[in-house]
Amino acid sequence: MQVDGKCLLVVADGANARLLEERRRGGPLTEQPSWVADLQPGASPSLAKGRVFDRFGPGSHTIEGMPPRDRSELQFLKQLAARIDRLIVSEDFDEVILIAPPRALGMLRSALSPAVVKKLGPGEAAERCGESPTALRGVIRRLRNLQ
Repeated sequence: MQVDGKCLLVVADGANARLLEERRRGGPLTEQPSWVADLQPGASPSLAKGRVFDRFGPGSHTIEGMPPRDRSELQFLKQLAARIDRLIVSEDFDEVILIAPPRALGMLRSALSPAVVKKLGPGEAAERCGESPTALRGVIRRLRNLQ
């Protein structure tokens, strides 16, 4: 367990992300909006393969197996994972804590590099994008006590 380590807190869902920095264990959280300002949620329209309409009734579905919403979410989370990889190196983080809804958390974890996976601390499968840094600090404290 790192006592003086620097921690990156990632709070995300399928379309939004917040990155917060904890410079020392148990210290205050500082939000870094510039680290995610250029991440774009949403899939490019050029990636769409088209739709197929059912012969009977009003139903339709996409040609490929993944619906556009899921493809958009996966694309955003892959961009976020690449950003986390770069920040781990450039900012010298010792630990990464992920908080996201269960589906987004799984997609994000699978997109992370092995180097980041080694630095993963306790995480939580919950929607907390709208919470304050003070509330998130309490969540981190609780997660670390459960570990």
